Amino acid sequence: MPETVESAAVGAPVRFAWRAVGVVAVVAGGLFLSRLGRYEFGGDELYFIAAGRQLAFGYADQGPVVPLLAALADVLAPGSRELLRLPALLATVASIVLAAAIAREFGGGARAQTIAAVCYACTPAAVMQAAMASTYALDAALTAGISWLFIRWVRTRADRLLVVAGLLAAVDFQVKWLAPMVWAGLAVGVAVFGPRALLRSRGWWFGSAILVVAAVPTVVWQQRNGWPQLAMGAVVRAEQLATSGGLVTMPWQVVLVTGPLGALALAGIWAGLRDERLRPYRFVVPIVVVGLVGVVAGGLRPYFVVGALPGLFAAGAVFVVDRPWRPALVRGGAALTACSALLAVALVLVLPLPGHLLRTPTDRYDQIDTRSKLFGPTGWPALIDGVTTATHRIPTAERSGLAIVTENYWQAAALETLGRDRALPPVFSPNRGYGYFGTPDDDTTAILYVGLQVPHQTMSGVLTHCTPIHRIDDRLGYPGVNRNVTIWWCATTRQPWSTTWPSLRTLPLFDGTT
Repeated sequence: MPETVESAAVGAPVRFAWRAVGVVAVVAGGLFLSRLGRYEFGGDELYFIAAGRQLAFGYADQGPVVPLLAALADVLAPGSRELLRLPALLATVASIVLAAAIAREFGGGARAQTIAAVCYACTPAAVMQAAMASTYALDAALTAGISWLFIRWVRTRADRLLVVAGLLAAVDFQVKWLAPMVWAGLAVGVAVFGPRALLRSRGWWFGSAILVVAAVPTVVWQQRNGWPQLAMGAVVRAEQLATSGGLVTMPWQVVLVTGPLGALALAGIWAGLRDERLRPYRFVVPIVVVGLVGVVAGGLRPYFVVGALPGLFAAGAVFVVDRPWRPALVRGGAALTACSALLAVALVLVLPLPGHLLRTPTDRYDQIDTRSKLFGPTGWPALIDGVTTATHRIPTAERSGLAIVTENYWQAAALETLGRDRALPPVFSPNRGYGYFGTPDDDTTAILYVGLQVPHQTMSGVLTHCTPIHRIDDRLGYPGVNRNVTIWWCATTRQPWSTTWPSLRTLPLFDGTT
């Protein structure tokens, strides 16, 4: 009788290469730590801090975990970029270790484990994952952790692993809404390729129940607020296609995430389908392929597949290590790895570039992503100073009924977080998650509108008699921050903000680029 995946023998576990993998993790972590505070606050980072002060079970564009961590960092060390980004760095180091741990489960020895760890550490994805606070930094590590627990179950059949996987998935759902798709994708893979005993285990059912129960508060919040998270899918796709230049360039976007060592990840997919040694773990392949197709053909964020990279590098490393390659190929692989490592080190040590090297205005949306990576976000002091100046131009007697409304959520987050010592009027924005943080009081008599468009074109139902009183427009400034920004002093139409605000909400980030 031919051996099936249900009965396929899984080899005895090899020792984990703690020393070699530990060196990789420590070196990479130390390198990433050395530049942790070098980038200025990103717009999304400021938004995380502001969102953490408005803690809720759900948000329009994310779960509550990252805002909670950001708010905690801001309480412990206000203004500390290092503490804010520390969870992202730790998640990156965890992903490096998980790459080696998955290689061990695949039967890889110390060499394969070390190669898997090194390859993940040298990807542009890891370099950027550790650079700034983000949802993807945590999601990638949690996704890799869930995959490792499923893979480890194949050898140990310990149901507690699937319960822990359910806990990780529940936490991940509070970071990004990708966790249920990962969980379901792994389950479908198991149903198709086996071992189907996993789906009959109490651990899988307990883990699934944990995920479902943990999702209820967020789902209820979404339902009560019109399911903004679902609408964000189209927004994310439009932003990604604007960043990349269209679907035709999406394969290149994946290459930019994996770097030259993406070739080993492709080898990992091939090994998962063809290598008999990896046959018991073939259930992981479908979710990886679906994710890649979603990115390449659907225009989704390339970093959506980063959580699969530890497993792919692990499979690729196990596949290539034990084969009798020609010496020239071995030397070529070693040279490629060395070049990737040098590139990663150079990116960490050199970036962000000094501002005086920026000589070209940022006019297109696709330029923003490149500028953010090369130079980092800039312009917050100019924005805050400009709004402070505009506030002081309002007669003192008229400031009691004054509020600030910004066109995009980055502007609002910067004013609330970095401008909290300026005694500014209360800040609101109808954009993205900020649109759900509250509205101006109904008795507000005047608004300082901070934006790029004329306010009575975007908020004609509540604003009237708008007069520009300050302009922030640095030719080389950051769009929407210190470039092409006008501050308007507007009277209100006396329409209740509480009733008109829902119709003013917007999800796309408008920054004036094309």
